[in-house]
Amino acid sequence: MKIYVNFELPEEARRLLEGFEVVGPGGDLSEVEAALVTRLTPEELAKMPRLRFIQVALAGLDHLPWEHIPPNVVVAGNAGSNADAVAEFALGMLLAAYKKIVQYNERMKRGEYDRVYAVPMLRGRKVAVLGLGEIGTRVAKILAALGAEVWGFSRSRREGPWRFTTSLEEALRGASAAVCALPLNKHTRGLIRYEHLALMAEDAVFVNVGRAEVVDREGALRILKERPRFVFASDVWWGRNNFAKDAEFFALPNVVATPWVAGGYGSEEVWREMAVEAVKNLLAWARGETPKNIAKRSDYV
Repeated sequence: MKIYVNFELPEEARRLLEGFEVVGPGGDLSEVEAALVTRLTPEELAKMPRLRFIQVALAGLDHLPWEHIPPNVVVAGNAGSNADAVAEFALGMLLAAYKKIVQYNERMKRGEYDRVYAVPMLRGRKVAVLGLGEIGTRVAKILAALGAEVWGFSRSRREGPWRFTTSLEEALRGASAAVCALPLNKHTRGLIRYEHLALMAEDAVFVNVGRAEVVDREGALRILKERPRFVFASDVWWGRNNFAKDAEFFALPNVVATPWVAGGYGSEEVWREMAVEAVKNLLAWARGETPKNIAKRSDYV
């Protein structure tokens, strides 16, 4: 079987593919049956008429050219492969902002040593976790262990140490904090709007480690300007890899920003684990087994 790989694989992942004919960019793709990719272009797809399976090494699938992928081609994502890393990062962002660590750090560096902020407790406070996949579930369980009143929001029911709801309004109303770990698809694009953020506490902290486009950009900007005590902490931005497009957010004092480093882009260790998991899932398909994380085409097209 020929497998198309369009990115540099870590050694551990490359060894797993021994015995298969791996074709790289620029090679003959006419006999390729499976593709292991980070991204994929319509031009690449057109060169693979025998393609039956696409394994994406990244967790998200929103960047694929779905309109060019034949309906008979199975597409699998890599959700869960970076869940520990992203969950840790989300909790770090939340606690750093909520416990006023970021704010006091900035003041101390300016030589301002007075205690102007009360440091609130998470215990007993309402915290919403939006998206109960691998990342959200981990975040919700840790927040529950800290004593927070966790509300879990998802399209489909998930059991755990949280109050489950399919209502975004119910999840966010009166919340002191929220962590968004929703995937981006046609159901979630622009889902979280100004009126949803306005339901939260005046000094709430909203953390996003999912995709920026799940949150309406202008709505987020509006709430930040109207509520100076509201904190927006995010690792993902609408500008994607051109972060300068969102510079107006970074200039605001109530924004905590990082450049998409929660997962594999921020850690070689995490990226190796993601690549290995992607290869293992592809090999499961090659053996005739059912791979994990098969995408629903209807979520994207």
